[in-house]
Amino acid sequence: MDFTAIDFETANSSRSSACALGLVQVRNGVVTAEYDWLIDPRQRFDGMNIAIHGITPSMVKGKPTFAELWPTIEPLLQGEIVIAHNASFDMSVLRYCLDDSLFSYPDFKYMCTYLLGKKMLQELPSHKLNVVSEHFGIRLKHHDALDDARASALILLKLMEQWQQFDPLLLAGSQGYQAGTMYAGGYTAFKASPKKAAKKPAAPKTAAAKTEIPVSPAVPDRGAPLVPTQRLTSSAGLPAATPPAPEVQAVPVLVRGQRVDIGGKLSASRILVSVEWDSTLSAMEPDTSAFLLRETGRCGQDQDFVFYGNMEDPSGSVFYSKPAPNAGHLHLQLAKLPASITRIALTFTLYGEASGQNPGQINNASASLIDSQTGTRLASFPFGLGLNLETAVVIGEFYRHKDKWRFVAIGEGFPGGLRALCNHYGLEVEPPEAAAESAAESAATIETAEIVRTAGSIPPSARKS
Repeated sequence: MDFTAIDFETANSSRSSACALGLVQVRNGVVTAEYDWLIDPRQRFDGMNIAIHGITPSMVKGKPTFAELWPTIEPLLQGEIVIAHNASFDMSVLRYCLDDSLFSYPDFKYMCTYLLGKKMLQELPSHKLNVVSEHFGIRLKHHDALDDARASALILLKLMEQWQQFDPLLLAGSQGYQAGTMYAGGYTAFKASPKKAAKKPAAPKTAAAKTEIPVSPAVPDRGAPLVPTQRLTSSAGLPAATPPAPEVQAVPVLVRGQRVDIGGKLSASRILVSVEWDSTLSAMEPDTSAFLLRETGRCGQDQDFVFYGNMEDPSGSVFYSKPAPNAGHLHLQLAKLPASITRIALTFTLYGEASGQNPGQINNASASLIDSQTGTRLASFPFGLGLNLETAVVIGEFYRHKDKWRFVAIGEGFPGGLRALCNHYGLEVEPPEAAAESAAESAATIETAEIVRTAGSIPPSARKS
């Protein structure tokens, strides 16, 4: 029952902008050591991220960079079973930071307590870290890196205890998952184990039987008497006629303004929106997000904005994931959405430090609607055509229409980027400078306590439990 739990916080939307890391070691089912670092990402801080975790630029000033910390962190991960809540995010942060620093990947296996919780705690309305922690009575200061890592570790211990499994990998296997891996040459995701195809029973061998084969007559002239069908007799068994090959349905390619019914033309109870693109500039950080809107066309609460920093809405109906650097996924269960949500706006935004960046520099940007249960691609929309100067795009909207859901392809640029989109949909977001200044007013006392709490030198001292 040995493993290591981690949690990263980031300064902005870039996965390489790690600004905090919490790490908790578990040995024989007991937390034995905890580590907590603030990290100087040498990147800008977004006001939205500061609002989430409370870490400001002044708090990381003078702290080590990821490259400086890695010689200390690597031996704590090498050869371990590493866990995280929503591991796809934390593992991508680790990979991006390693790539930026030109370090090779360590070797370890990893697991995701978020996905395990969704499978094993289906009675919960949501499986976000704070909800699962509350379910198990775990105290949590959410978005504090050390608290989040500790909560992930305790959640896994609770799951192992309830299901009487004393090996994390066996627990994952019992729930149909196989561990993700990281290794010097790359990585594999924590995912559901492939199902074995059922073997078809062999056809029984039978003796050849006489088979009557109908022979259709020629079509008679109008008014001529019909000739009875002739029958030929064969003493050899003949194979059954080969059925016609199923007709391959072409995937509809939507154009701007086109509307399709969900449950009509797109008969899927669960839909995956897969947004993919090719970027010509490595400094760009394109990403996807969803705004859950009320009748007013605005979000009712901050949690109605689903993105990399808030990966699931309160109802558990919309979930964000990042399967690859050039792809973003939004998983929707429209039937589960509260009646107050009447529209879902899907958006695509650009980040990064490249000057003059715009969607015109993103190639092959498209969104596909996929039936999550069958994997069938239902429709695609190449929304990137004709976009130039805007740093945000409204891809399209799902909306209720006469007790059914429809999707409309929009593909319109939105000037001002993600911040402008948030304001448009009723979410107040401070500019990064203003957020940093307001947070800095109280940061002096926080930072004093932080110096005591955070390992200020390398290597950090472990706090034994």
